[in-house]
Amino acid sequence: MEHRVVQTRIWTASIASAMILGSGGSAIGQEYLLRLESSVAAVDLSSGQRTITIDVIGDMLHPSDHEYMLWGSFALESSGAGVADIHWEHAAWSEYNHNSGYTNDGNFGMVEFGQWDYAEGWTPNAGSEIGSRIGSFTITLEQGVVDGNQFSVRLVHAGRYALSTIDIDSGQSYYSTPESLLLGNATIQIVPAPGSAMCLMGLGAWGLVRRR
Repeated sequence: MEHRVVQTRIWTASIASAMILGSGGSAIGQEYLLRLESSVAAVDLSSGQRTITIDVIGDMLHPSDHEYMLWGSFALESSGAGVADIHWEHAAWSEYNHNSGYTNDGNFGMVEFGQWDYAEGWTPNAGSEIGSRIGSFTITLEQGVVDGNQFSVRLVHAGRYALSTIDIDSGQSYYSTPESLLLGNATIQIVPAPGSAMCLMGLGAWGLVRRR
């Protein structure tokens, strides 16, 4: 049983027109995924700024071997404190690209991506297969400013559709709805955790006193 929405074969020149022309409908369950994959599991902010890379992967729970990404949109939210800057770079396969940029509050505005679909004889660009990278966020964190011992990011809805795909065998295209989509998140450990150095110093001093 399909859990995604089927759209008629309407080829669009931008995501904006796709939002107007795409057929409507509701979906049941979750089938689409936008995953986040971090370049590191932990980062040390004790000696200066550090930059981390977060890849956005377009995926499905039960993909076919012939499914490709067409277009979509999303935004990024973070746990906030300590973010100096965020940049977005799209994957090479994406031909239509727009983003609203860093919002100066730890978040990044709407990202749009996609590839042109010319109907007759058209084939998807290499690298747009389901399970591939849509693009990457580069996040710069300030020295010692992140609250607590973790930094987290998550994708949020922006625009009508987060991901549209096409099955090149059947020629049928589909798009996600909020009910049929799982949006990813990622958590980076901050090491040493804020205050840990002071705690270690305190324990060391206490040990010296005990040895006397």
